[in-house]
Amino acid sequence: MRVAVIIPVYNHAKFVGEAIESVLAQTRKADRILVIDDGSKDDSLAVAQSFADRGVHARGQENQNAFNTINTLVKWAHEEGCDWVNILNSDDRFLPRKLEACAAHAAAHPEKQVISGKLEVIDEQGAVMPMDAKRAKWFYGAQSLIEQPHTSVAELLGKANFIATTSNVFARTDYLLANPFRPYHFNHDYFFLAGAAWRDVIGLVPEVLMQYRVHGNNTIATKPEPLVREMLRMHLDLYKHYADELAESAKMRERFFDYCRGQWDSISSFHAGMFQVGVAQLVAQFGEDQLQLLAKGLTGPEFDTSPNRALSGSYDGTAPLSANTLSTKLADLQEERRKWHEEREAYAELMKLRQSLSESKWVSLGRLLGAGKELRRNEGKGGVEKLAKARSTCTQSGWLKMGAKLGSRTAREALRS
Repeated sequence: MRVAVIIPVYNHAKFVGEAIESVLAQTRKADRILVIDDGSKDDSLAVAQSFADRGVHARGQENQNAFNTINTLVKWAHEEGCDWVNILNSDDRFLPRKLEACAAHAAAHPEKQVISGKLEVIDEQGAVMPMDAKRAKWFYGAQSLIEQPHTSVAELLGKANFIATTSNVFARTDYLLANPFRPYHFNHDYFFLAGAAWRDVIGLVPEVLMQYRVHGNNTIATKPEPLVREMLRMHLDLYKHYADELAESAKMRERFFDYCRGQWDSISSFHAGMFQVGVAQLVAQFGEDQLQLLAKGLTGPEFDTSPNRALSGSYDGTAPLSANTLSTKLADLQEERRKWHEEREAYAELMKLRQSLSESKWVSLGRLLGAGKELRRNEGKGGVEKLAKARSTCTQSGWLKMGAKLGSRTAREALRS
């Protein structure tokens, strides 16, 4: 695996040196470090070029905007023979294990095309910001979505772009070439990530691997309207771009449905209601025949069963019928499954402990002498309680304590249990 770190720069002379240093400090070294200065008006290019003797390749160009610069850097990495690329915005920083952790995850999950980790937020001076800091709250809140059990990456991304930044994108070069970033001011990474989630090619590393810097010049620091409008336009583009794939793949549609479900709980600047208003405006341009053809033309296993059969049949007379009814039942089933798993694990541990005691010469001697009778007790209800009682009995056993002092390995292990 050959990995390139690509760094697009625009007026970040103050930060780009730190960004490059964070790449040079990686535990898994980058095979190429490629920098393009996108027509900066400050000394960004000069700062980047000052690292030439440490293996950093930097060049400048006339201003072409971030999405074009990233696409150009991906092509450059491809020409350098790198099959994986990690983007790094010039005001962000990698933590030392960024490349090592992402490369390991990619190797362990060859079906994934995009790997992302967790992040922490830093201020203009590079200090880590607390979770309750005003400008850090959203990022930590979005990232907390990952902690929801049994939720697909697609649904999480519907709720928010929790990956948050192109600096959190470690991706196959070929995939980036086939899916280049598009001309959005705010959302080129969101378009890319949403499509990757629908295809189920995103892998997540549960480790903080990078630092996202917030400061006065972040593009995200803006009035809401431009971002809300761009988010609406981006999703119209998404629907158009992936329409054929969605029509062909039932599995992809499942993830797409997850994504759409998450959008109604979005904490991003996506307005699900206004998006539906936009869809209504589009549909209004169709004639009756076109609408009939559209409805008849949809095919798939979704038509084989009632889409709400589970919900409609879940009324038990105790609570009003709603999606919450199913959610509550699912939560109860998940809790039962968790308890069953704990019981099974506890019984397995209890059997190991009892087997160890039954094979112990010291415990056998105690039985002959009438000592250690408490070790034969079988107290408690269920595996978890029985294991807790057995461990407590072992740690309080005078016979085992004596055996540990005399060198009995089983006694020492039982006392530590």
